[in-house]
Amino acid sequence: MKTFIVLSMALAIAAGAAVEGGKAKRGIWDFGSGHESSFGSGGDFGGHDFSGHKEEVKHVTIVKKVPVPYPVEVTKHVPVEVKVPYPVEVEKKVPVYVEKKVPVVVEKKVHVDRPVPYPVKVPVKVPVIHKEYVEVPKPYPVHIEKPVPVIIKKPVYIEKTVPVSIHIKKKSHWH
Repeated sequence: MKTFIVLSMALAIAAGAAVEGGKAKRGIWDFGSGHESSFGSGGDFGGHDFSGHKEEVKHVTIVKKVPVPYPVEVTKHVPVEVKVPYPVEVEKKVPVYVEKKVPVVVEKKVHVDRPVPYPVKVPVKVPVIHKEYVEVPKPYPVHIEKPVPVIIKKPVYIEKTVPVSIHIKKKSHWH
């Protein structure tokens, strides 16, 4: 937003300078000659200055040195991950057994006295003659008296005689 304002102001100043170069602006003390008059310096008559002195315009030139860009070599240090083995301490030391397979040669052969598929004897269920019954307690209801107040909202009517006045209009034939 600030850039827009600055650019619009610069454009307005440039447009004003272009207008001043082509046509002179009229001031408060303009007498139609195109030049402003100054009463202290003798006045302006028809575009000529008869005051006797010349106005000098001083021009100041500002020179700024703008540095020229040149290539600069920049070295940046980037961290690179390097895998280095390091010892790690274990808090709980648990013994780990590693099995080593060692070849063992068996020279003696053992003979088994039964054939490879042999019959398996399954136990037979025997019926029980004497049964024992056990009494298991069963739940039964028990009445416990706990008086709990229950509020039931009912309207209560109270009879009271109140005198009421009733106005009765008589009808007439004329109305």
